[in-house]
Amino acid sequence: MKLLNFLLVLVIAFNSLSEEGRLEREPNNFKYTSIGVDLIQSDKTGIGAKLSFALPGPLYAVIERKAEGVDSDNDSYDRIINGVRLGAHAGIGDLVSNISAKGINLGVKNIFDVFGELGIKSVAIDGDVNSFSEDDTQAHFIGGLRFGDSNNWEGKIFIDYSKESEVVIKPCPENQVCPAVVEYDLSEETDQKYGFNILYNINKRSATYIEVTSGKVFDSTFKLGYQINF
Repeated sequence: MKLLNFLLVLVIAFNSLSEEGRLEREPNNFKYTSIGVDLIQSDKTGIGAKLSFALPGPLYAVIERKAEGVDSDNDSYDRIINGVRLGAHAGIGDLVSNISAKGINLGVKNIFDVFGELGIKSVAIDGDVNSFSEDDTQAHFIGGLRFGDSNNWEGKIFIDYSKESEVVIKPCPENQVCPAVVEYDLSEETDQKYGFNILYNINKRSATYIEVTSGKVFDSTFKLGYQINF
């Protein structure tokens, strides 16, 4: 109940900031075809790029690549992440348009979009101090809500599920002399990240955004980005 109230407050707040029809779009005409670049701040500063394009119906596809640095207790290393996902979106009103109670249509409006993306991501890890290089591929899911006014301010709340590759020191058996061999391993359970994105549509073709995510395996990540809409 608290989450629902929080979401309603966010939707109302974003709508109140909007200048109606400034870009001559419908308020819920969110763009799913765009090219974006961003600066990523985690343990170190990284960069990322993302291509999203609409497909027939409610479908769209996302291709992204990002490079970020990680400082751990054991080592410092770089992660190159490539991802491909297939997504689907729909307005909340469209999803429940056929729901009725005792023959009365609920008439819910499309005040926000519900979206989900499923695909794979590959992670390449290169050590800065110790010499090692590893690659791994995992399933990847992102789902959430997109709200606001496509003429001005938009917001996005999402959950990101995937396994993360983490560098660990290979243990040395007792009573043996071993070099400190560094290898990577997957976390034992799927990492669950929570994220929030705020986007401002500068004009019909361009927008800027900030995004914050927080997970269990790695520390919080901050993004500042710019995208071109089509």
